[in-house]
Amino acid sequence: MERPLTPQQLKSALKPRPALKPADVKIEFVRHPVSTKPGVRVFPEPVKGTVVERPGKSSAAAVAELDKRLVGFLPDHLPFNPLKPELDRALRHKIFFDPAAVLKKGQYMATTVFQPDQRQVFSDTSFPWCTAGRVDVTGGTGSGVLVGPRHLLCASHMMTWNPDNTVNQVTFTPSYFDGNAPFGNSGIIHWYAFRKVVGPTLSVDDTVEDYVVLVLDNRLGDVCGWMGTRGYSDSWNGLTAWSHIGYPADLTGAARPTFQGGIAINSTEGSDDPTDEGLLQQADVWPGQSGGPFFGWWDGESWPRVTGVQSGQNPQTNTAGAGNNIPNLVNQARNDFP
Repeated sequence: MERPLTPQQLKSALKPRPALKPADVKIEFVRHPVSTKPGVRVFPEPVKGTVVERPGKSSAAAVAELDKRLVGFLPDHLPFNPLKPELDRALRHKIFFDPAAVLKKGQYMATTVFQPDQRQVFSDTSFPWCTAGRVDVTGGTGSGVLVGPRHLLCASHMMTWNPDNTVNQVTFTPSYFDGNAPFGNSGIIHWYAFRKVVGPTLSVDDTVEDYVVLVLDNRLGDVCGWMGTRGYSDSWNGLTAWSHIGYPADLTGAARPTFQGGIAINSTEGSDDPTDEGLLQQADVWPGQSGGPFFGWWDGESWPRVTGVQSGQNPQTNTAGAGNNIPNLVNQARNDFP
């Protein structure tokens, strides 16, 4: 099986480039319902979706076929930067919460950031960094990434699961930064999940399937491009080949994205189904980064592929939902809603 590229290999394999042509795309935004009376709140209608029955173990040929189908997309109107994304100097400011702060005797701070904190805030809007963004849900925020022209991958536990098999409306804003939306945003019209995961306490069975594919109302992928997807192989354990993007509440109040590269998956865990895997790692994550992608690069491809979705955390390890069922779910959503 092919191996993902390490940061050093990636630097040699791909080079940044400017946009190849001027942009000729329409930027769209969510239209929220408006109240006609003062003091009355109006909310969007909940969204119906599909709970998908998990497929059995896929053959090697079926996995290879999905790999061919679920590639990423780099629009010609976007600049391309496969290297580490940067933060514009004019946008830098001191963080308002420091998980690395030295505590006095008798002081406590709960953290699952493993020192030294390697997350870096960035403002880069080139591809592929613009494919990730903030996900606004009922009562909070999370992170997510485009995996198709109108298909968003994020965490199942971020959803508000209603008794009538609906979820409350979700808004996705790629490259969200201090309220700025350079590519517009979108609500959702459908969802696909194997499991309705409800927090805050998650079991191993929850975390390995803690992902959902949301079908967007606006085709943001035509504007931003999207990442590919791929199932995870245990043979990649230990490789420092993975990166993560998310919107942490501690560093930026969930208002700015952060990047961390050179992450290793230490080990995997899962249920009895061999297509489910939890990726155990010590990436630096905090609430708000849930749903953010773990992704790598492969030789000969100009886009990264997502292999996991940040799910759970404790003081010893963090875990991401993964396995061959992520490509299966993405494939169904893209077939039903091209």
